[in-house]
Amino acid sequence: MAFKVDLSKFNELLSIEKERQLAMKELSEILGYDVSFSDEEVIQNASEAYSKFINKEMNKEVLSLMKSLYS
Repeated sequence: MAFKVDLSKFNELLSIEKERQLAMKELSEILGYDVSFSDEEVIQNASEAYSKFINKEMNKEVLSLMKSLYS
């Protein structure tokens, strides 16, 4: 079983989080108080999403391997 780490997926998730941060900054300006994310929170959110993605992909690989072994 080989699992390939795809950092382009992390970059995609980080880009999404950065867009989300920009939207929250705009909302903060409209509301008059800060509801945006810090840079650390943006990276943490992207890391958590990437971790979930990796976990899901690994589970698919293990399930596939188990099915092939017991078929």
